[in-house]
Amino acid sequence: MLDRVPVAKILGFLLLASLALLSWSAWQGFRTASGALDAGAHIRFALFGIVVVLFTQTMTLFYFVGTGSRIKKVVREYGLATELWARTRAFKERLFPWLTFTPLVTMLAFILGGGAHTRVLPGWVHGGLAVAALLMNAVTTLIGLRCLADNVVLIDEIDAALPESAG
Repeated sequence: MLDRVPVAKILGFLLLASLALLSWSAWQGFRTASGALDAGAHIRFALFGIVVVLFTQTMTLFYFVGTGSRIKKVVREYGLATELWARTRAFKERLFPWLTFTPLVTMLAFILGGGAHTRVLPGWVHGGLAVAALLMNAVTTLIGLRCLADNVVLIDEIDAALPESAG
């Protein structure tokens, strides 16, 4: 019933790819600040990178909302141990604060990059936020990968606990 969903693998890959894109964008930013790279190249790549990062983190959040809801329904419907559903809440408690604040800091770094580019803001503001966003994305990726793996294990346990008639 709760078959192992390949979405978890896809999201894991996208989390790692997002971190790589953000790392490359930060590297380009430091190269731009030193005059070794045109600002336009950094801005275009950063725009692409932030779209991938925000899409991935939003989809990861919705994946846990969706699987948690489905697990809750299956646990109730088949009278399984409520501890199984409680484990999904633990994933959310661990991951959701990161999936909330990391995109905000990442967007803030991106938006204020325009201010740094036009010299309205000092470059260190954008650079500092970019480093903070990169570090927060690294933590979010690590926690996200762990929660995705744990969620797949939980789904396997629930599938094993279901009666044969469950389908």
